Amino acid sequence: MFRTPPNNGFPRTASAAAHLRLFVLVGVVTVLVTRAFLALTDYPKLGGGAGNGGLHISHMLWGGLLMLVGLLVMLVFSGVASRRRGALTGGVGFGLFIDEVGKLVATDGYFYRPAPGLIYLSFVALTGLAWWVARRARTDRQEAPEAFRAACAVDIALQGLRRGLTARERCEALSRLRGTDAPPTAVDVALAALIEAVPERPARERAPHHELLERARVWASARVAQLVLHRRLVHLVAWGTTLQAAVLLVAVAVEGLTGGLDGETQWTAIAGALACSLASLVLSLRGAAQLLRDGEAALRTLRAALLVDLLVGQVFKFTINQFSGVTDWLVSLALLYLLCQVAPQLTHRQAASPQGVEGIGDALHATTRQTA
Repeated sequence: MFRTPPNNGFPRTASAAAHLRLFVLVGVVTVLVTRAFLALTDYPKLGGGAGNGGLHISHMLWGGLLMLVGLLVMLVFSGVASRRRGALTGGVGFGLFIDEVGKLVATDGYFYRPAPGLIYLSFVALTGLAWWVARRARTDRQEAPEAFRAACAVDIALQGLRRGLTARERCEALSRLRGTDAPPTAVDVALAALIEAVPERPARERAPHHELLERARVWASARVAQLVLHRRLVHLVAWGTTLQAAVLLVAVAVEGLTGGLDGETQWTAIAGALACSLASLVLSLRGAAQLLRDGEAALRTLRAALLVDLLVGQVFKFTINQFSGVTDWLVSLALLYLLCQVAPQLTHRQAASPQGVEGIGDALHATTRQTA
């Protein structure tokens, strides 16, 4: 028999982190689409508002109803598909709900200035939860690999008991059971027999837009893979991080000198944003300097600079700039993504280099001289 993981009182599903990320992504998109739609339509009031006896059906209500629908789907139906649909529906509902947080915390209502910062902070907390769940899943996989792989296979098998399994789903379930070199347990053998016994279901033909999206994903992945191979990319990310951190400091200085801050009221947010930008600037400059000596340390420092901005600084920036700060947020996300893609390549080069860190520093320094 296999050893059960330590959280057997409240076992997590194998796809928990993926569904949490889907929930967050859908919620973010819902908030942005809702704000854009309301701005374009001059903030209409469903029900007529004050001119119709005070009746106004807030979209927070629809958000609560959609969250209820998502919860009911996951409570009533089993399988990965129901959790995916519940995360999708619940994410839309949460986005509609949290978009009106200003009405719950201030008399200014929907246009409460710190509301975008509070909305962003809520999604940061959910993203942190998804990261923690993914980390715990890796721990569970290491502490009890037999139980983890069996749980993954059971998810697929339960989904197929009612409607059958496609050939691809069956192969995926069996590969999860055979995912390690450990000898199969009695549970593995029983689950394999169950999966083999589940009726075959013909695969659904993919819609044209699914094929288009898949081709776009493959093309984008190939372009990113080619980009990551260039050594100068790490310098681009380093100086992009430095430039982004310096932009706010320069912008606030210019606004202060030209009198643009005379009517400003969010001085706490400005002070917080300046402090975070200064910390991010110092870290990014240190990371850029470390590139010539220690590649891995440079990546850690640059990652810290971006995380300071994404986890703390953006909360203040959204409070100051409202939703016009989305562009700055997307730039930070893109830089962090490229940094995460560069890290394995740099680690591999360091492991392959007989000179270790010094060899990487010399290579990067030579690249810098060539591009100068």
